[in-house]
Amino acid sequence: MKCILFLTLLCFLFSCDDEDYSRITMVCIENERVIPETIENMESSQIQIKASAGSSCWSDLYVELRKLDLFEYSIKAYGTFTCHKGGCACPAVMVYKDTIIDFQPTQVGMYLFTISETKNKVDIDTMIVQ
Repeated sequence: MKCILFLTLLCFLFSCDDEDYSRITMVCIENERVIPETIENMESSQIQIKASAGSSCWSDLYVELRKLDLFEYSIKAYGTFTCHKGGCACPAVMVYKDTIIDFQPTQVGMYLFTISETKNKVDIDTMIVQ
């Protein structure tokens, strides 16, 4: 009996209320991206990425460039999705974020950029560094 009362009290204390909640998850990267095909070693270049999300419940979009290996990088876009516990009524308004990443290679070779366009679609761009 004490165990049931204790569990009931825990459920009451940690139950959700009707306030907004948020979560971070991956969003779409548009085909509107620019990664230079060829640059010189130690030359600074810019990678341009356009991230998008399909409703006004999305905000704070950002793009992340992560080094995976010596010549391999991943590019993903994230954002904050917010809605009410009772359901989301989000107008279908596209939300965009343009990002410019300064990139300076330190070695000669072919660099691979794995770009997560959507949750289930990945594209690979290359950059030749001479």
